[in-house]
Amino acid sequence: MKVALIGLPQSGKTTMFRALVGPGVSKEKGLLNLGIVKVPDKRVEKLAQIYNPKRTVYAQIEVVEATAVHKGDKKGGQGSTLDPALLNLLKPMDAFLLVTRAFDEEGLCEPRADVEAIIEEMMLSDLMVLEARLERDELDRKKGKSVIPAEELDALTKCRELLESGRLIAEAPDVANLAELRTYAFLTARPILVIANVAEADAGTPIEELLKRYDLPVRGLQTFACCAQIEAELQELPDDERPDFMEALGITEPAVNIVIEQVYKALGLISFLTTGEDECRAWTIRKGTLAPKAAGVVHSDIEKGFIRAEVIAYDEFEALGSEQAAKKAGKYRLEGREYVVQDGDIIHFRFNV
Repeated sequence: MKVALIGLPQSGKTTMFRALVGPGVSKEKGLLNLGIVKVPDKRVEKLAQIYNPKRTVYAQIEVVEATAVHKGDKKGGQGSTLDPALLNLLKPMDAFLLVTRAFDEEGLCEPRADVEAIIEEMMLSDLMVLEARLERDELDRKKGKSVIPAEELDALTKCRELLESGRLIAEAPDVANLAELRTYAFLTARPILVIANVAEADAGTPIEELLKRYDLPVRGLQTFACCAQIEAELQELPDDERPDFMEALGITEPAVNIVIEQVYKALGLISFLTTGEDECRAWTIRKGTLAPKAAGVVHSDIEKGFIRAEVIAYDEFEALGSEQAAKKAGKYRLEGREYVVQDGDIIHFRFNV
């Protein structure tokens, strides 16, 4: 899964990128910086304490930061324009984290207007793709050539109606998730989460108060507020020094943890867990995944030779304290090919190759 960090110049998106991926773990690729983010999961921590494995592996999300996002001068009254080259690079992304400046300096703090400007550019980009495809279809019809299938044409028409009425495609999930639209990679069909990057002095201020101050959220988009600079500094501190630093600033939990968890949810992702002396690990799947497909995430041979899944819910496991106690209490279940894996399932796959 890939999540793109976007935002106007001086919004703090590069600092937020460092806060998410940590120091020294990114690499450049053209206009993009790439990094891997660990999805916080206390269940994995607990299992690692119980099994003391050789390896502990968390679920991961790939985060991409655009290094050359916009052209134009925001202060010049013309607005800012998304770079067309960047728009093409953003099309494979699964979700967007839109960073907006919410700290006052040189009169540049207009978070609501900044979010609106970027959203409008994304909508315009999608509308241009739509119009070009529909115009080509109309010409092909006149020439008697092959045309867009009826189902695809209907899906495109619905998208155009949404955009022309000022709505994001994602506001209509039944449209955004249509199979006929997959090849178009519309930007506004993906989840968009907004991060208001606030001043250091506001680091411990309740999020609700900050959002009210800056007239957020926009368009009902899920919106968070945090200080990217402080979050980046937190990442650079040794683990044993972070609690004192956070307490001094009135921070109860790193904001980036909350952001990552919400991105995970927005993408419709869940984790199932595997345990043992060699490895405790969280595996990423989509909600609704059947047991054999989940097995295939671990290894394709396990999917091919799938027999049964031995399953216990994490909460039941935690309450009983050990695998042996859970089995003695009859909490382990044998599930077949039609079982829908649930978030937090601890699974041992039975298979034969």
